[in-house]
Amino acid sequence: MSSEVKKVAKSSERRAKIIAEARRVLLAEGYHQLSLRQIAASLGVSVGNLQYYFPNKDDLIEAIITREIDQSLDFAIGAEWDAADLQSSTYTVVHAILMHHTTDAGQFYAIAEGLALHKPRFADLKSQGYNAVFEKVAAIVKLQRSDLAIETRGELAAVLVALIDGASLQVQFGKLAATENAIAKLSNSIARAMVQLVQHWD
Repeated sequence: MSSEVKKVAKSSERRAKIIAEARRVLLAEGYHQLSLRQIAASLGVSVGNLQYYFPNKDDLIEAIITREIDQSLDFAIGAEWDAADLQSSTYTVVHAILMHHTTDAGQFYAIAEGLALHKPRFADLKSQGYNAVFEKVAAIVKLQRSDLAIETRGELAAVLVALIDGASLQVQFGKLAATENAIAKLSNSIARAMVQLVQHWD
């Protein structure tokens, strides 16, 4: 391994450690309590060293959100809907997403939603994440219902994404007990509704 490759790898590792620690603090103490000085002290580095990677607090928050979105999208974009068994594969995807929201990711999304309301750069990140999921769902709709007009397929995709979003909110903030059985039952219901909509939308 060349010295340049080692340097890049070390830099990437440091960046990941900073993001992980900042995420921990963000979840534990909130946006207003998080500071570069605090993160630097926790990691045993100077503020100047930290600012080499993230010049200001919002740059660091943006990196956290981007990392979280990338990881979350793996559930939707990385998953393959099976055209031959749409119900089962839709259930698998929905269940994975809802289970993900039972982790601290659910709390993280709540914080990110609040930031998106007040800071345009975070609102843009939220839109990017939504658009990526929408495009994946729209591709599935196109595969299943090529007979529909483009605009109609877009409407259907928006409704399907709304179902997933609504179910995620139930898991995070609703009265649904976030148990494995309850989430499995909800996932099955959402998947069944999605399949019905895809098959019968006109």
